Amino acid sequence: MSAQQHAETTAQDTALDIALVSGATGGMGGAIAARLAADGALVVMLGRDADRLDAARERLADALAPEAAERLHSLVLDINDTASVEAGVASVVAEHGRVDILVNAAGDGPVAPLDQAGDDMWAATLGGKLLGAMRLTRAVAAPMTERGSGRIVFVNGVFRSEPDPMFVVNSVANAGLGGLAKAISKDLGRKGIRVNTVDPGATDTPLWSDIVADLGAKLGVDPSDLNKQIQGGVPLGRLVDPEEIAAAVAFLVSPGAAMVNGAFITVDGGARASV
Repeated sequence: MSAQQHAETTAQDTALDIALVSGATGGMGGAIAARLAADGALVVMLGRDADRLDAARERLADALAPEAAERLHSLVLDINDTASVEAGVASVVAEHGRVDILVNAAGDGPVAPLDQAGDDMWAATLGGKLLGAMRLTRAVAAPMTERGSGRIVFVNGVFRSEPDPMFVVNSVANAGLGGLAKAISKDLGRKGIRVNTVDPGATDTPLWSDIVADLGAKLGVDPSDLNKQIQGGVPLGRLVDPEEIAAAVAFLVSPGAAMVNGAFITVDGGARASV
């Protein structure tokens, strides 16, 4: 890229929100990246696997209008590695001048009750979903603080408020992530940075199919029957679409949510029983 082209790109960037989305190769993360790009943000999709990341970006770009597709970028970054996180965030700030939006959508966990949850499961889930989000948020909070503005969204889960014995590792990770989000919303809010959380319920993604298959095997229930049973427990009668999670995130980073900070928005069709 020539100096003139770089200057033109930088000038264009100043009119766009610069958004980072972790877990962008997943069903929910991908839907969020696509929605933010469609809404006008320059989106940097984050992931550890370069080939998988490029394939996800191309797939999403093919479904977007050409001008929105051009706003989809990718960056190889490992949220389990502090050096990788800090270097990745620094490169985005160096290229675009700032980060306006961070969406933490990475991390999942095993279907396992306590007696089946080995140390490796705990380490992988807490290290990725909880500590990984912390590392990325900590790195992004610094340049946001310097600018005095920013929006951070955690894509967490309903186990945050309703722990499940078959998902004990996820339940702990979700509770911890909720605590992190609430705690920093008070500190970062005073610096002009809003922090909010979306708690998805059962969402129709490839990961959900894997979860139902695993859970069905452990419970001795046919996965298709189990899926129907779970959907039957949703008052609105179906699974959540990934695009509906993306819509909640889009609202939280929009001007319409200017006074929303430290909030938890549940998107589960009314399945959660807790108040």
